[in-house]
Amino acid sequence: MTPHVTLKLRGFGDLNDASQTWLADQVQRNVRSLPPRVDLLCQGGGTGPLHVLIEGWAIRYKTLEDGRRQILSVLIPGDMFDINGHLAKSMDHSIATLTPARVALLADDFLDTARKLHPDLEKLLWCDMHVSSAIQRERSTSLGQRTARERMAHILCELFMRQRSVRLAEGGSCAFHLTQTELAEALGMTPVYVNRTLQDLRRDGLIQLEQKCLTILDLTRLEATALFDGDYLKICDADGGAGAHKENAHAF
Repeated sequence: MTPHVTLKLRGFGDLNDASQTWLADQVQRNVRSLPPRVDLLCQGGGTGPLHVLIEGWAIRYKTLEDGRRQILSVLIPGDMFDINGHLAKSMDHSIATLTPARVALLADDFLDTARKLHPDLEKLLWCDMHVSSAIQRERSTSLGQRTARERMAHILCELFMRQRSVRLAEGGSCAFHLTQTELAEALGMTPVYVNRTLQDLRRDGLIQLEQKCLTILDLTRLEATALFDGDYLKICDADGGAGAHKENAHAF
């Protein structure tokens, strides 16, 4: 079975057989199984090796001194974190599992080896980092400018599209592991308003959400509701950006 991270990276550009085989081997070498809602990396603590989420969902989040939490992003199978972690003295946010999860810890020399022996993979890793930043920019735009209804529709579209790209969606359905409280923490809303907004989307015939399964009944209308343009999820051109990748290779 092709690892989800390979499927994700191949969505950005070509990855030769040797690089795919090497990546699959690296992902399988050191795997941890984790229960739900435990921290992998903690705000203020030390950074860790590069991780790949193999199974399950996780989140990035920041906590204020009074305990309030902001969910920064949602991680699904195939996502890597933190590719630039070795440059930081300490974590400025936390990463925690939402569900039972399996996480691969990549070798310390993974990025150096990719750079030297698998340049096609190196380019796609840069693409992945670029798209991760684009996702964060969209989230900031949602919090600053989209209405509550638009914010909710947008995160539903995004999580569906991201899962579909790694073969984790079937038809119009995919897993959905965020509680209403967690949606509130991600979207800057109260849990009560989250519930009301979801009910509105259900009533309008756009979605079904039950038993941790999201079904999008009318993707075109949901995208229109969200002002959703999915190009930011595939914004990177691995071939076109080769020169920039090499010039900035030290950032790994």
